Amino acid sequence: MKITKVKLYAYDLHKMKEFYSTQLGFSIIKNTDHYFTVAVGESTITFEKIPASVQKQYHFALNIPCNLFQQAKSWVKERAEILFSAEEDEVYFDTLKAFSCYFYDPEENIIELIARQEVNPKIDAMSFSSEHVLSIGEMNITTDTIYLVANTLKKYGIIPMNNNEICADSLTFMGNYEGGANLLLGPSERIWYFSNKKAIVSPMEIEINNHLQLCMNVKAEFTITRL
Repeated sequence: MKITKVKLYAYDLHKMKEFYSTQLGFSIIKNTDHYFTVAVGESTITFEKIPASVQKQYHFALNIPCNLFQQAKSWVKERAEILFSAEEDEVYFDTLKAFSCYFYDPEENIIELIARQEVNPKIDAMSFSSEHVLSIGEMNITTDTIYLVANTLKKYGIIPMNNNEICADSLTFMGNYEGGANLLLGPSERIWYFSNKKAIVSPMEIEINNHLQLCMNVKAEFTITRL
């Protein structure tokens, strides 16, 4: 599975644009008064302005080369405050065979850099830059109707990773790991790893494999359409 496009929402487009384009160095490919889009490897992320009255909070992971994790962590530290958990600023997930680190953007969305050791390719480079980001590796969908959303995803061939059981009170990884991306299903109020932020059901759009459009609207209604 590949996450090809994501549309998220932001309160302050100027701050977000400065962070993603100037601070992190991602190329802006579309820019208007109401939204902007950055290229993150083979994927794109659009941030569209939304009123402050709408609650939202996002977590997504960016795939990076499997051999550049420490270089990427150093790169983050020069541009943002890296997040700690139990005095550690990185984690190794044995089930995913992946190293990860985390940091906030200006609206305290949780960004993860993930170096999947068995999936992400190596790149011959001594240092890391935004040009080495490969794609969106994970996108979280917070929902209080996890079984309904999971069963809807299954109808379109997006099944739990390794055929695991759906978890109502923790994260469920959905999608084909070999494709380089997963969707994360989790309940609201869940505390994010390496953070004190609680997950919030948030509006978003996610494009999968260039032909499926997933949408969570402001009423917490989840839909899928074929493009």
